[in-house]
Amino acid sequence: MIFLTVTGLLSSNEFKKRLSRCYNEVHRELYGVGVTQLRIDAAGESMILFLVKHQRVTALRALEENYPELKQSVDAALHQEFKRKFQKKLNDELNLPVTGVLRDYDPGTGWASTIIISE
Repeated sequence: MIFLTVTGLLSSNEFKKRLSRCYNEVHRELYGVGVTQLRIDAAGESMILFLVKHQRVTALRALEENYPELKQSVDAALHQEFKRKFQKKLNDELNLPVTGVLRDYDPGTGWASTIIISE
């Protein structure tokens, strides 16, 4: 059995396209919109870094001013759901063994980072 490092996997444009498609599909499923920019890089031998520019979800923006606690709770729940669904999709569709997903989003800039930790 041959084991490829993340760097080896990401040297394939086809694999990067498949990763992008998986990310965008999960994002579209949860938020109703795709992403505007997506960059994928290796972060060490077992981690994949996604830097992504998102469109702000209108419903969440509407909650920010008058219901900040609710908006923060909804954001947190959506992040958890995204991580769960993204990990499952990578495992099911790309046979990529994922041991963890880290994610952060800055609503002021619309940029998000997601790190996939693979075995």
